[in-house]
Amino acid sequence: MIYIKSSYDIECIKAAATIYKKVKVALTQAVKPGISLITLDNLANEIIEANGATAAFYQYRHFPKHICISVNQQLIHGVPSEYVIQPGDLVTFDVGVKYRNHFCDAAFNVLIPPASTAAKKIVDATEISLANAIKIIRDGIYTNDIGSIINQTAKQYHYEVIKDYGGHGCGNKLHEDPIVYNYETNLPQTQLKTDMIICIEPMLMTASDQYDIDPVNHWTVIAKNQQLTCHCEHMVLIKKDGCEVLTA
Repeated sequence: MIYIKSSYDIECIKAAATIYKKVKVALTQAVKPGISLITLDNLANEIIEANGATAAFYQYRHFPKHICISVNQQLIHGVPSEYVIQPGDLVTFDVGVKYRNHFCDAAFNVLIPPASTAAKKIVDATEISLANAIKIIRDGIYTNDIGSIINQTAKQYHYEVIKDYGGHGCGNKLHEDPIVYNYETNLPQTQLKTDMIICIEPMLMTASDQYDIDPVNHWTVIAKNQQLTCHCEHMVLIKKDGCEVLTA
């Protein structure tokens, strides 16, 4: 179902996004070689709860932790574990916040020094893909327009986009229609309308879009070729002549 947000919805979602930003600051400061993913997960949950909210991912479809943390060849849905951050890691934090029965969902990357040239390149390409998509978002465009510009940008930088996952509506529920794939599809398209809120999330892979699901946790999407991947995500409010990025 597609939700056109009311002014109250938007107020609550923006408040959830403010909490997300606090989590982002804390995680960016805390992540360093020697710290475990489970410690970072607990830190995120402490900040979320201290602000009167709850971790939206916890037990969502039985997800066992509070946020997703994906490292290097792990593209999305990384389950925090006892893994300890290493120098040179590419770390993606995907954070969901539930506040006043409304939701924020966004993801960001941290490169642990000394970052490799390959890691810097794929992060840059992913962020540029997201920025290029945001530039065209406004009332009246279609979801395929977003997918097309993301895929074009990924190809320009010689990366592949995963085909089975994408962005989505968000706000009144964690996952709403429409699905926003990162490439053009032959599926029925959704035209964006003012006061819709969607999550745009490029997911780039090196050399191939093939992946496996972690056989132990049954969640984490891992590049089959074990090459670097990258995912970032912003939540945007559609307006008549553009959009407002709620998670910047």
